[in-house]
Amino acid sequence: MSTKRILGITLFGILFIVAVIGIMLLNLYLNREGDLVELPDMPASADLPGVSEPDTLDRVEVTNETIQAVVSLTLSRPAIYSRDVKIESFWEDGQAEYNISVSVMGDLTSLSVLPPVGVEKRIIITPDTLYIWYKGERTPFIGNLESPGDGYRTADEWQMLVTYEDLLELDINDIVDAGYVEFSGEECVYAVYRSPLLNFTRTFYISLDLGLVIGAEEVDETGEIIYRMSAGGCAVGEADPAVFILPDGTELTVDGQLTVYS
Repeated sequence: MSTKRILGITLFGILFIVAVIGIMLLNLYLNREGDLVELPDMPASADLPGVSEPDTLDRVEVTNETIQAVVSLTLSRPAIYSRDVKIESFWEDGQAEYNISVSVMGDLTSLSVLPPVGVEKRIIITPDTLYIWYKGERTPFIGNLESPGDGYRTADEWQMLVTYEDLLELDINDIVDAGYVEFSGEECVYAVYRSPLLNFTRTFYISLDLGLVIGAEEVDETGEIIYRMSAGGCAVGEADPAVFILPDGTELTVDGQLTVYS
């Protein structure tokens, strides 16, 4: 057999192998793309508190495995908003309720906390400073957020909130259910996860429109409720500058400037 013919057969064999590999890679790519845009069946939500079925919507599938990616890539909090939050804690012989008025303006968060007993507590959190005082006081406590103690608590923790940032830090094996639902009149994604260490199960609902957690519930290992969070209507783009004024007349602004009113 001539050298030219051998080279021709060899070249044909190489081209055939390359073509087969190309077809295999193309099929693999198309199959993966199909998995990413698969439209979901709406989850059964009859067993979830306060939930009714939404209309069927064409959305990327949300499952236990994909909920973290969906939340991370598609949801974000408004830069400016105000709303009311109710936190309820339950134990064997009683319960406590906290009503919190929340205003957020960029990196500033202002809280007005009405506890079950006692006077209104005011809290303002900036990127580096914490201010706390009670109604009627003229001098706030001022803490450095870089110091040990309460300074390490985030604005969410001061509101006693669970957030979708909590969800993103979970081991995916602890997430037991996820999907789309309608909750308190809002289209939401929901997630249910269990804490193997603390033996509680938590369900929370994130508004697709607001990008905020609007409801959450936590039960212990016996199914008894121990925590509930619910949020009232949210005014996006609205925050009263007056709630960022300290009791001594100092106004905190987003750009870090302090203005003192006489």
